[in-house]
Amino acid sequence: MIEVTMEIYKDVKKRFMPRFERYEPVILDHTAIIAAKQCLRKYYYQIVLGRVPKEDAIYFAWGSAYHVFREYLEKSYGIGDELPAKYDDNKAMQAFTVAVNKGLNYWKEKGRDQTTEDKFSWMTSARLLMSFKKAFEHWKVEKIQNKIVVIASEQPFNIQLPDGSYRSGTADQIVRWNGQIWGRDFKTTSKDTAFYNRQLSPNEQFTGYTYAEGKLAGGVDCQGQIIELLYNAKGTKSGEKGPDIVALIASRTKWQLEEWLEDTAFYVDIIRQAREKDRYPMSEVGCSFCPYHQVCASNNEAAMMYQLESNYSVRPWDNTKIRD
Repeated sequence: MIEVTMEIYKDVKKRFMPRFERYEPVILDHTAIIAAKQCLRKYYYQIVLGRVPKEDAIYFAWGSAYHVFREYLEKSYGIGDELPAKYDDNKAMQAFTVAVNKGLNYWKEKGRDQTTEDKFSWMTSARLLMSFKKAFEHWKVEKIQNKIVVIASEQPFNIQLPDGSYRSGTADQIVRWNGQIWGRDFKTTSKDTAFYNRQLSPNEQFTGYTYAEGKLAGGVDCQGQIIELLYNAKGTKSGEKGPDIVALIASRTKWQLEEWLEDTAFYVDIIRQAREKDRYPMSEVGCSFCPYHQVCASNNEAAMMYQLESNYSVRPWDNTKIRD
């Protein structure tokens, strides 16, 4: 059995695939909840059994490398009370150097430069460095204008909700913008802004983080999320598209937060029933793009277990893990 540091449910009913160990975390996060909303069977494979595809999609490493860059850029320059009294260009360049090295090293370790001609062929170290430079110029303007102050970066949280359940996560940033508290979330995308606008609301993560960040700020209302997109995409023969930085706003009202709490309690109860009965029904509407399609397409339980053992690794989802 793989050792995990988070608290998991023990002595649970094992009706389905009883030979497999269970790693379901007691404290849920957005990844777990959204998996259950998409399909309870997907939740079972990914969250309960901790089975994931052996090779991650390349865009996960790309996005994480950018997050590493933004984290070290901010923390190396200073956060909150550690910030210089006014913009310090020498300190900014030092922070940029540290962040670039951290981000590129992460990409070299977890990712790989793409050499085949497909929609992700632009994902290379050179393009990543271009993206870092573009983000740095955007960041410099923000620091000079001093309208947004970062008060926390990569801030883990674990809060209790009114129904008694807990929600965990890590906020990319908590900022003060025009005297109000906002969360800020960094995303990398190859989708046009018009497409991403449709994902601002409803959005389980953005609403849940807004609620949590308000609690972290001592009960001060968090207004919502500033979604900062790093946009890159494969272009036409005339050249690639990006890198560009696009900021979008996902504000939330008190009513929306209250509805999120009610909906979350509802889904937590559904997950509890699934655990107690050890029954995780399929939701066939998402099968076309699901990474577990080949498992569910098997014609009996033994064949499904064979697929999981052959084509998926055991990597329990640990939402308490903090990146070094």
